[in-house]
Amino acid sequence: MKKEIKKIASMALLSVLFVGCAKDFFDPEVNEYLTDQRKKELQGNAKNKKQLLEIELRGIYNNNAATQNSNHDGFGLKAVDAGFDHTGLDLVQASRSWFIFDYNFDNKKANFRRPAFVWNFLYKQISSINTVLADYFPTAPDTNTEQEVYQKYAELKTMRAIFYYYLVNTFAKTYVGNQGSLGVPLMLNPGDDKLPRATVQQVYDQMIADLTVVDDARFQITPDNKADADKAVGAAYLAKIYACQGNWTEVQRYALIATEGPTPSLTSSADVQAGKWDISMNSWLWGFDITQETRTYWNSFYAHMDNSIPSSYAGGGAFKLIYSNLYAKIGDQDVRKKLYINETLFPDIAAKYRAMNPHLPKYANVKYVTNTDFTSDYCYLRREDPYLLYIEALVENNLLDEAKGALEYLVKDNRDDAAYDLSALTTQEQLRQEVRLQRRIELWGEGTSFFDWKRWKTGINRYEAGSNHLLKVEVPAESEKWIYQIPKAEMESNPNMIQNE
Repeated sequence: MKKEIKKIASMALLSVLFVGCAKDFFDPEVNEYLTDQRKKELQGNAKNKKQLLEIELRGIYNNNAATQNSNHDGFGLKAVDAGFDHTGLDLVQASRSWFIFDYNFDNKKANFRRPAFVWNFLYKQISSINTVLADYFPTAPDTNTEQEVYQKYAELKTMRAIFYYYLVNTFAKTYVGNQGSLGVPLMLNPGDDKLPRATVQQVYDQMIADLTVVDDARFQITPDNKADADKAVGAAYLAKIYACQGNWTEVQRYALIATEGPTPSLTSSADVQAGKWDISMNSWLWGFDITQETRTYWNSFYAHMDNSIPSSYAGGGAFKLIYSNLYAKIGDQDVRKKLYINETLFPDIAAKYRAMNPHLPKYANVKYVTNTDFTSDYCYLRREDPYLLYIEALVENNLLDEAKGALEYLVKDNRDDAAYDLSALTTQEQLRQEVRLQRRIELWGEGTSFFDWKRWKTGINRYEAGSNHLLKVEVPAESEKWIYQIPKAEMESNPNMIQNE
């Protein structure tokens, strides 16, 4: 692992990459590189330190959306999301292409590419973060640390926790009932290598420790800069972590911080129907601005999810469809039902998109229609995600009337379903199933479903009557199929590593 991680760890010293745009501000005599000595001198000034940290962080953020290898399913964090969304119930892939083994629930073995990609990408990012933390914050910030500098420190801690959230939920059992089982190695310092696996409990403790920055008033929400993992992002992931633990009081608390209240500004119905994916959207909490310079063409999220472009992987035949039984549960007036081809209910929509790609089948998604030059932005987190966790917490805390009101705010007030009626749902279990259903509908294709199925411990069954799945499989809750194996290269290089089943 260390050999691979060093490639990106060195990237964390991003003055090399960005000094061209910042050297005049820092030092007119610097021609190409900032020396370590000069960088240390600049860190003594809070304004300079903040700017240096922004440069370092920008490299890590950029790598979240960068091509990681020569394969066309290695486009950073959204590639991780896409692989896991294929591995579930609600996304149907219409033919063999990239992600086919994920779709078949058969991409977890140690010698397969998916475990290696997820492991290497996330640990490379963690290694870069550790290097920056050690370089700029050899001791934790104290009460005298300026807000702008603390903000950058908190962003680093937030991202490290996020990457460990992905890792422990990929390579370990669920938290509840398995706290003492093997998690993943906790790399917290530059040079950490060949570490044994920490327990699941230890990994969760570390994620929560990193995210204590959310409770510091100096860590702020920055709505004008959605590219940064700000306080709202940190709070949202704290809510996700506590949801895995079943600590619903804390889920409710931190989800409300992320949403900035119980009636937040959500994606408008018009933007939902338009399939608009732009980092400037008010409901986005964290994303990446895809431009002519940062786009990755066929090795991109939209190449695999946009069915409208006949030359893309999705539009060329590996169509990405919604699960028919999930689609049937969306109200006919709900704007989200218009995000999938149905010539009977919405002939004008079907005609519009079939003019772009005449081969679009029923249930093909038009949620992810991108610009033809692949410059729609990447969304890592929308406000709807923590809002649905907030509603889930209301249900689990047995605040059923409040949960009903929040569901109606989402579906009736913000998704135009005037017929949405919860009067027949009178028990906690009925509302539990309803909020889970709405989470599946709202966040379809956004990278949450695999971890949700796993923490819900419900299993999936593609053999259900009415299923449109081409590859059918039934995976019980807590099956070994939900836990990926440690990559072969890591097993061979680390004598302290223990393999999963």
